[in-house]
Amino acid sequence: MPFHVRLRFGPPSSPAVTGTWDSEATAERKFRGFIGRYGSRADVRIELWSETGGNRERLRTWTKERGLEIHQET
Repeated sequence: MPFHVRLRFGPPSSPAVTGTWDSEATAERKFRGFIGRYGSRADVRIELWSETGGNRERLRTWTKERGLEIHQET
């Protein structure tokens, strides 16, 4: 099952940096690393997604305003 991490600065239409890993542990490490590097910026949104059968499900989101939001336990 692939896991995706997306880092975006600015509104949803802004370009994003994305990565995909087969390992949940690796994707989680990248997600947390992005929080450590960029999480204090007011305009940042960092997301972790899982993918099964072509369907993506958001697992976690980070924004400075709301902190860590857990959408689904893995």
